[in-house]
Amino acid sequence: MSTFYVTGGTLPLDAPCYVERQADRDLYQGLVLSEFCYVLTARQMGKSSIMIRAAKRLRQRNIQVVVLDLTAIGQNVTPEQWYNGLIARLGRQVDLEDKLEHFWVEKQRVSPIQRFISAIHDVVLAERTEPLVIFVDEIDAVRSLPFSTDEFFAAIRECYNRRVEDPEFKRVAFCLLGVASPADLIRDPRITPFHIGHRIELTDFTKSQSAAMTEGLRCSNADAVLDRVLYWTNGHPYLTQRHCQMIASDIRDGTVHDVDRVCSEIFLSSRARERDDNLLFVRERLLRSEVDLGALLKLYDQIREGHVVRDDETNPLHDALRLSGITRVRDGFHHVRNRIYEHVFDHHWVKANSPGTTFDEPHSLAGKCMLSTSWKGVCASPDANCASRSN
Repeated sequence: MSTFYVTGGTLPLDAPCYVERQADRDLYQGLVLSEFCYVLTARQMGKSSIMIRAAKRLRQRNIQVVVLDLTAIGQNVTPEQWYNGLIARLGRQVDLEDKLEHFWVEKQRVSPIQRFISAIHDVVLAERTEPLVIFVDEIDAVRSLPFSTDEFFAAIRECYNRRVEDPEFKRVAFCLLGVASPADLIRDPRITPFHIGHRIELTDFTKSQSAAMTEGLRCSNADAVLDRVLYWTNGHPYLTQRHCQMIASDIRDGTVHDVDRVCSEIFLSSRARERDDNLLFVRERLLRSEVDLGALLKLYDQIREGHVVRDDETNPLHDALRLSGITRVRDGFHHVRNRIYEHVFDHHWVKANSPGTTFDEPHSLAGKCMLSTSWKGVCASPDANCASRSN
C-alpha cells in the first residue's frame, strides 16, 4: 500500500499529498484579521486538515490557538459537565487550567454558558496579551446532546457583537467546523439566527492544484493517470486520494483502462459501495436526513438528470444535498459532484430508496453494469465485452 497518500483522518502537517486550496489562504487571512469564520461542509472534504495548518501558521505569528473538539467532551452529560469540559480543555491549551478551574467553581451561581464566556473574558484575555483563536471542531456533535446548545452559538455571536462596547473581545475569534449549515446552529425561532462571520468554501481540487499528487503515482504516465482519476472524482479530496493510493499500489503502465478498473473495484462495485466510508456517509446522510425523503430524492434525481436547480440556502432540501456532499454548487446551481456519485447513486438507487417503493436490493444496482453510462453518455468500462460499451 502506498504511503504517499492519506485517505483517513487528518493529514499530517508534513503529508506530501496535501493539496493547498484558496480556502487555506482565506481561513488564515480571516483569522489573522480576527474575523469569525466557519467551515461547514460534507465529511472528508479536508476540514480538520485545513484547521491544523491554519493553527500552525497562526502560532507562528504569536497568536494563541485553542482547538475544542466537541466529540471529545462526550454525549451523556449535563450542561454543567459539558461547558466545564470545554473550559478544562481550553485551560490546558493556554496553560491556565488551575485559574480557570478556580474561576469555574467560584462562579457556581452563574449559568454554565455565562461562566464559559466570562472565563474567556475575565481569565484568558486578562492573563494573555496575544490574540486568541478558538477552533470549535465537529460542531455537528451537539445534535447528539440531551440538551439544546442554541445558547452556546448565541453566546459565540454575542462575543462578536460585544466588540463595539468592549474592545477586549476584538482579541478573540472563533472558527466553527463541521457538517452543518448556519441554520442548524440556532434552531429556536425565538433566538436570532446565527448569521455572523466569514464562510470558508472548501472546494474540490482543480487539475492544477492536484498536479503535485502525480509524485506518488508509480507509473510511467502519471499525468495521464491523474487526468483520468479526476475524470471520475472531479477533484473530491477523499475520493482522489484513495483512488491515487490504490493505483500507486496496483498499476505500473498507467492506462485509462487501469484507472477505470481500479475505480470499479474500489468505488463502483456492489461490494465497494457497502464498504467505502465516504459512499456510506453520503448514503446515510441522505436517507436519514430530517427532511422529506421523497422530496429530497426527487430533487436529487432532477439534478442528476440535468435539470437546472438554483441553490437556495433557505431550503432544507438544498442544505441536505450540500451537507451529504452528493451535489456541489457551481455558479449558483446544483450539480452532481462527480461521476462516481452519479454512477453509484443513479436513478435505480433513487427509485429503490424512495418511500413507498419496494425492491429486493434497495442499496444495489441489482446486476446493472456499473459503468454503463457516463456524463457524456459514453461507457467508460474497461471491459471490451460490456454490452453497454459504446461502439
